[in-house]
Amino acid sequence: MNQILYKNRCRCNEEFSIAKKRKSVTRSEGKPIQYPKSNEILSKTFQIKYEKKLSLIAKLVLNSFQNKYIYYAIDDILYLFDLKKTERENLLAILYSPILSLQNDYCVNFFDIWVQEIYIDEVSKTNKFLSADSQTSKQFSYITIKLFYKTRVPVTKQESLW
Repeated sequence: MNQILYKNRCRCNEEFSIAKKRKSVTRSEGKPIQYPKSNEILSKTFQIKYEKKLSLIAKLVLNSFQNKYIYYAIDDILYLFDLKKTERENLLAILYSPILSLQNDYCVNFFDIWVQEIYIDEVSKTNKFLSADSQTSKQFSYITIKLFYKTRVPVTKQESLW
């Protein structure tokens, strides 16, 4: 009886050893996206003046983007955090404007951008001509975003045969 079980077990092991997993190609195939090598990356810093007051949730969301791939940051805003519609649109606008600048100025692909650092500096501006105890101060924020990006050689278009 033990020999029959042993033979069946050995045959199963042989079948599994035949069907090996193929080696992965250059694409990530579901693996997390990794930072590019240090000799490939460039960085650019953007400073955005945000006229409205940032909520506590918006600050936490922005601070969670440190060292994150830009696609994942946008995905977090859209689906992970419970934000109001206007606040969600404002946070997306804060991220989209530097991305569009990189794409237009440096021909950077959307999938080659990472967020390195985000700093939020809140400033309140008071009116000098009114009394100091009045609540007429304007509050706005400076959001500083430092992005990593990788540039690639543009693909040349093949000439048509006719």
